[in-house]
Amino acid sequence: MPENFIRMKEAIKTLSEAEAKSMLFLALLNGKSSEDIQQVILQMSEDKMKTIQAQTVHILFGDSPGGSLKAAFRNTSYQKTEDIIVLPDNLSIGPIKDLHNASGIEARLAWFQKRYNTEDDGLEHNRQRMLTAVEKINLILPHQNIVIWTCQNAHEQTGLRLVLAMLEGKLNTVRVIDTFTAFHEKNISPRLAEDNYPRTTGELNGETLLNFYEQFGMEPINNVKKQKLCDEGKRLLSDDVHIIRTWACEKLLNSGNEHRDDDFIIACAIRLSQEDGKVEYKKAARLIGEVIGHMQQYTGDEWIEYRVRCLIKQGVFSYRGDLKAMRFYEVKLLDNFLTDLNF
Repeated sequence: MPENFIRMKEAIKTLSEAEAKSMLFLALLNGKSSEDIQQVILQMSEDKMKTIQAQTVHILFGDSPGGSLKAAFRNTSYQKTEDIIVLPDNLSIGPIKDLHNASGIEARLAWFQKRYNTEDDGLEHNRQRMLTAVEKINLILPHQNIVIWTCQNAHEQTGLRLVLAMLEGKLNTVRVIDTFTAFHEKNISPRLAEDNYPRTTGELNGETLLNFYEQFGMEPINNVKKQKLCDEGKRLLSDDVHIIRTWACEKLLNSGNEHRDDDFIIACAIRLSQEDGKVEYKKAARLIGEVIGHMQQYTGDEWIEYRVRCLIKQGVFSYRGDLKAMRFYEVKLLDNFLTDLNF
């Protein structure tokens, strides 16, 4: 029996049913060749083996911090001893009930599909990556150390709680690196420290993350705090009502109100008009960038773009162009709305 055939057979055994279905759908959707499919299967199998063999497993929330840490570990001894698990979604928005299993992931993606302008292959890619991340967390072995990276925002604080709930019953040593706290304790940049920086771990480069890992004192999270956060995570995993999470006063607040950010979006549109000295159509991407750059909560541009489209339907904005993507249309506050606000 050819060696490649044996490798492929063993790699396929490592795939869960959900992963196999997801990968097959993506392959058919994108017209992948049999060789491409084989490479994907082998890569997924290697990733799982790396998790099993690692001494320390790092868990991060979002592609940006995950990519930065991977780059920092590259060409170092950590490349052999550490593994990185990335939960790719922004967890401050959307349902997270049962996110630790396939049904919860499906429900979450269906919710976004109704609201976001996302291609089918994008949704399927997210499905596969979430399924893989959850399975890799479940595969963590008792002897492995765990490091969870978080920051002072609803996205990563939600992730911290969810992961600790998923790890319930495991006796591994768990350490938590809060990158906001680490940044300010290290006094890396006094100028930036005056602002609410960093809002997310993703705003820090790999060199800084590596510095935190090597030099920031990391005592294992104590059992009382760990259990408290775990219990909060379990409540989140059973919550089928709230879909918006806000981080305020070091607490995670849950809401079912999708309109939370609308007033801030409108305020940003007014400010842009004041700065320009006139009311005119502006690129939707410019308004969304203005909102993302000034808001305290971390939500992501897709969420803000969705809320802009909702405000168009509500008659707050007029638009011209094609609403299929933010780069294709422009928006303008309606005159009567500006009058009501004494603009």
